[in-house]
Amino acid sequence: MWRIIEKEIDLNGKSIKTYGIGAETIEINDISTHKSEVEKFVNLLNRLGASEMHAYDLADDFMER
Repeated sequence: MWRIIEKEIDLNGKSIKTYGIGAETIEINDISTHKSEVEKFVNLLNRLGASEMHAYDLADDFMER
């Protein structure tokens, strides 16, 4: 099952929340600063039963749109 990952990063002295995706054996951090968009993406991954094997390609596709 896919989940959302929340992290805080320091960007030029300013703290910013970023969001990524994770599953059983993989985590991809900092794919967006828009939590609602990443939540929709995670829901889609779960609904489609997306494989962790394709995680980086899926994250790339998400970030390109």
